[in-house]
Amino acid sequence: MDFRLARDGQLKIPPALWLLVLLPLLVVLPPVPIDETRYLSIAWEMRQTGSWITLHLNGAPYFDKPPLLFWLLNLAWSVLGVSLWSSRVLVALCGVGCVALCQRLEQRLSPQNAGQAPWLLLGLIFLVLFTGVVMFDVLLCLCVLLGFVAIADYVREGRHAALWLLFAASALGLLAKGPVMLLHLAGPILLAPWWSADGQRASWRRVLAMLLVAVLGGMPVLGWAWAAVQHLSAADADNLLLRQTAGRVVQSFAHNRPVWWYLPWVPVLLLPWPLLLRWRRVPGAMRASRLSRAARFGVCASVPGLIAFCVVSGKQLHYLLPLMPGAVILLGAWLRSAPDLLDIRRMWVWVAVIAGVLAWAMFGPEPIGRGILQRHTVIGLYLLAVGCLLAGAVLLIASRGLRVEQRAAVVALLLTLASLPLIRLQALGAMDARGIAQRIVELQAQGVPVARIPNDPGVITFLAQLPAPLPEAARPSAWAKEHPNGMMFAYMGRGSAPEGTQNAVRLANGWVGLMPSPVVEANAALLDRLAPQSGD
Repeated sequence: MDFRLARDGQLKIPPALWLLVLLPLLVVLPPVPIDETRYLSIAWEMRQTGSWITLHLNGAPYFDKPPLLFWLLNLAWSVLGVSLWSSRVLVALCGVGCVALCQRLEQRLSPQNAGQAPWLLLGLIFLVLFTGVVMFDVLLCLCVLLGFVAIADYVREGRHAALWLLFAASALGLLAKGPVMLLHLAGPILLAPWWSADGQRASWRRVLAMLLVAVLGGMPVLGWAWAAVQHLSAADADNLLLRQTAGRVVQSFAHNRPVWWYLPWVPVLLLPWPLLLRWRRVPGAMRASRLSRAARFGVCASVPGLIAFCVVSGKQLHYLLPLMPGAVILLGAWLRSAPDLLDIRRMWVWVAVIAGVLAWAMFGPEPIGRGILQRHTVIGLYLLAVGCLLAGAVLLIASRGLRVEQRAAVVALLLTLASLPLIRLQALGAMDARGIAQRIVELQAQGVPVARIPNDPGVITFLAQLPAPLPEAARPSAWAKEHPNGMMFAYMGRGSAPEGTQNAVRLANGWVGLMPSPVVEANAALLDRLAPQSGD
């Protein structure tokens, strides 16, 4: 088997390009409710209305996120056509860029013997899984890495071009996900005199210059916010400018979790590397690399951010994804100090786990996917999982000439791809809302009145490619009486669908479904309390 080895035992194919093998598998997972479907619907409404400044969800102003992702989605649709696959291609290319920039960053920090960190980033299960879903965090990670490269360049050479790059990175990151971008940049900037101590040490003058430029990167997003609020009420403007920034930090109105919540998850997010580490040799690797510029930068790019995220009240695992480059830069420095730090043989544990889950899914008493997907689809997913699993196992056996991090990274990538069909069969197949979206299109074509309850998070607007969002029923029971033959699209964040609900889809939390008007009237108390109260 030819893996295109160079003379030094390294793969000729750059690590970033290996992530492109994900592209054909972007169609395996259905649209993931409710986050991915919501963001796709916002971008779709932007396309339908031509409102490129003020974001809308279900026709109402949307304040939770800045516009960069939605602009890029519409650009991708203009080039590749409107589809779930083309939407995910955008995020996958951001992932490719993350690995490429990680390679460039490590070369800036350790020009003599770099090359470990991009492979370590490529092998992260967490990164690969989120690179296949339309969310903000991979895009933000790309902006953060661009900022890290600019910081390393400016500290090393002091060129003004690096400050312009830092400004661009900060501006793009703020347009991607708001002020959290500055939190990621703060550690490497403020601690630059410490991590650069083994070479040309950064002066505090340079630190202040970088800090000022990063903050000035907020001017484009402030310009967007000013333009977005011109046609909003005073309450909506306050919501956009204040509640979505300070409110998220001080007292989150969503995903509010205790300070320590992230800590047990850190080893999981860094898999497979904690599984492969020879932990007894870690203290020696830490001591040997304690003066390394790359090791210190890795600490500054990950630990302060983790502490800050622990303090912030709103917590989700994917918020930590932009901290992963700093973690692999640190781990790469350890690996250069202790080349035998990773034990590749332990990768067989993961192979065995995937093989066991696959065998249980295929031959267990109740095979996963029964009653949810068509038989030929289930068989195709099984074959895809088996193919990726076998490819990973063969590579693990036949690639003994590769450096350990390269060998482990490519095998980890293939095993992660093998898990995607299983995720579809076990979890997301039952959460596929495309059937209910198609049913709504059919009902509208038949002239059946269709409305939605007020709390709909935008599950089906993109999936059904509606020219306009479904009309909102402010009082579902009153609407049902006026439209006795109508259908109500309902969403609940808990419980199960009432009897008589059609095309019901079970979500991770709650359900969505179509309720005929008689069923709406029978559940009036449940649905009407979801409507906004007078005076709100």
